Parts: sequence; C-alpha cells; structure tokens
Amino acid sequence: MAWKLSARAGRIWRGQSWGRGKDREIPLVRAALWAGLIALSALALVWPHLEMVKLGYELTRLEAERDRLIQERRVLRVEVAALRQLDRVESIARGKLGMEFPGPDQIVYVKVPPGGRR
Repeated sequence: MAWKLSARAGRIWRGQSWGRGKDREIPLVRAALWAGLIALSALALVWPHLEMVKLGYELTRLEAERDRLIQERRVLRVEVAALRQLDRVESIARGKLGMEFPGPDQIVYVKVPPGGRR
C-alpha cells in the first residue's frame, strides 16, 4: 500500500483501489482549505477573549497608576500648605534675604486718582 503523488499537482492517490474499482483521490488543496477554515474559526473564537484579558490587565495597571497619582497629589498639597505658612516665609525673608519691616520714614503713600485709571 503506497501513496504516490499524482501527475496533477495537489492530489495524492493510493496505489490500491477502493470501493468499485476506481482509484480514490484526496485533494490536498481542499483538505488545506478545510484546515485553514477550522483554524480561522478557532482564532475568531479565541481572539476576543485574549483581547479582553489584555484590556483587563491594562485597566488594572491604569487604576493602580491613578491611585498612586491621587496619593502623590495629596502629599504635594500638604507640602504646598506647609511651604506657604507665613511664619516660614517671614523667617526666610529675615534670615536668608536680610529683609526687615520698613520704618515709618520708609513708607511712601501713593495717591490714586478717582476711578483708579490713568
């Protein structure tokens, strides 16, 4: 029982006869098409599930990043509030910048005409 490649491309036949004495030919192209169709069908069923799993992982990552950024914003707001305290600003102005409150003779009053525009 030997399999031989037929002279026609894409067909295999078996040297032994089947059934009513005719040689049975198995078309390779048809078998390949069916296998491809089955593979595509399986891919069409599996692909959406894989995409959903991938999007689930991405969503989890983004939610974790959002939570981290919210926490960082809270910390920064507390830090800004601490840096804006008037006592701190005054100590820096006096210590590092050498500033002092002006004396009565250093104050200059500016008169603004009615309406406040020039």
